[in-house]
Amino acid sequence: MRKRENIIQNLDWITILLYFLLVLIGWVSIYAAVYNESHQSILDMEMNYGKQLIWIITSVVLAIVILVIDAKFYSTFSMLIYILVIGMLLAVLVFGREIAGSKSWFQIGSFSLQPSEFAKVATALAIAKYLS
Repeated sequence: MRKRENIIQNLDWITILLYFLLVLIGWVSIYAAVYNESHQSILDMEMNYGKQLIWIITSVVLAIVILVIDAKFYSTFSMLIYILVIGMLLAVLVFGREIAGSKSWFQIGSFSLQPSEFAKVATALAIAKYLS
């Protein structure tokens, strides 16, 4: 079995630091924009900035998972991912919910999901596989 290179050594730490700095500035900006004396904690999960913290943590976990997965996985399954996402785009036309005049969302409980965001990544993967 081939030994994988050390992922941590190959990361661009300056870019990661700048990313987290921008995320922190954005999070504090959301807190400042909707500041309310009755909700003074930035960790209050009832407010938008508390919910944003959940998405920040989720994105960090997802980024770590993406880094850990071998690059051959993306090359092997890029067309399958693309086909599944195209299927989601077609399904949203039938099962989607209209939000702000656009029928482009899946409603899953109190959570809304827009498949076109996944389509951007899937299209990039498919084009990269095709061009390689």
